Amino acid sequence: MRLAKFSSLTLLTLLILGLIFNFFFSRQSLSKTSVGKARTIAFTAQQGNGKTLKDSLFTIKTDSLTRRDLTPSLTELYSTLVWSPNGHRLAFVSQDTDIYVVNVDGSKLTQLFSGNPCKASDFKITWLPNSQKIVFTRSCDGSTSDTPGSESLYASDTTGTQGTKLIHTWQAGGVPPKTDISSSLYLSSDGKQVAFVKDQDIYKMNTDGSGLTKLTKNSGDYTFAGSRLNWSPDSTRIAFWLGKYPMQQIYQINSDGKNLKNLTKNPDNQVYNSSLLWSPDSTHIAYYYDKPGDRGGKQQDIYLLDTSQGTSQNLTHKPGKYDVFSWSPDGKQIAFISGDFSNQKFYTIDIKGSKLTDLTPQLLLSGVYDLAWSPDSQQIAFTSNEKKGGKSNLYVVNRDGSGLTKLTNDQDLSAYSPAWQP
Repeated sequence: MRLAKFSSLTLLTLLILGLIFNFFFSRQSLSKTSVGKARTIAFTAQQGNGKTLKDSLFTIKTDSLTRRDLTPSLTELYSTLVWSPNGHRLAFVSQDTDIYVVNVDGSKLTQLFSGNPCKASDFKITWLPNSQKIVFTRSCDGSTSDTPGSESLYASDTTGTQGTKLIHTWQAGGVPPKTDISSSLYLSSDGKQVAFVKDQDIYKMNTDGSGLTKLTKNSGDYTFAGSRLNWSPDSTRIAFWLGKYPMQQIYQINSDGKNLKNLTKNPDNQVYNSSLLWSPDSTHIAYYYDKPGDRGGKQQDIYLLDTSQGTSQNLTHKPGKYDVFSWSPDGKQIAFISGDFSNQKFYTIDIKGSKLTDLTPQLLLSGVYDLAWSPDSQQIAFTSNEKKGGKSNLYVVNRDGSGLTKLTNDQDLSAYSPAWQP
């Protein structure tokens, strides 16, 4: 009788221990698969009510959702947000006129530049590799005013020893056009060079103002139709569209002006959505291929161009409307948005094998503007509008579609510009 009682207690104890064991390890397993490696994301968010609104720059930990407000003394920010290469500081734009830097812990908030208000103000910021200096461009007025606007290049020592210096200003735009240059300024990936278009030719110079060089010579009609000069990540080449719009081809040229080359050579190529995106290793370019005659951009595919061979392949094989695409840092996948603005899908596609993965089948996506891969290529941060309520939220998801996590809270009215700490 005592033996039977002992056996029953033993079995009950073992059962309880087994349940605890299974619960503990299943929770551990879930935490590993549902959320990727804990990292820090910077983003801007607007908070407040109908009477008072405030924009703030936050950092947030993806594992705990704890956040830090880096700009409690500022009220209005802008979407330009760039980490220093060493991950210690952030540069950002405030009020469409000013540039600041701040340490990752929120200390040493420093204003580097204060500009006058202008129409259609637009900044581009690049850190130099030493994480001590930034170069930035500012565009003003040209596309919205009868009088010429300006394209300006600046360099700034963020340590404060040399301050911010205007390198050069060019006139741009106006009606009728009276310009020094006929494009925006395009900074190289390392921040050491800048390129632009003047008199239908491409020029470049060093960002310290030296070495002005004409790269092309009477090469044709540079009608960009919203395209740009696309520097390769290694800063050795520039890719661009060339030809009579819309029958344009993808060209590349070395940063020293050598080896101008037509990469596509496709007489049927018509450019209505002209984005070009270099692979991280600077060997391939992803681009939207429009079906001939598809002016509405609803019969596109994403193509992959091998820049050394000059050959293109169709990645998606699913004609539709594509937007907001981004290479993974390891170069193995491209993330992109498909569908109309109010009914979008979020996919990744493998470069080899073209495997397509729907990352957010459980969400009704609308107005996705920002995609940002984590440095280890395992997660993607993105923003999306709510179809009800008008808010925009920030999410993170693993590259296989698991671990979808909402990073914003009820106080955030809108969120934008996610940027992973290097």
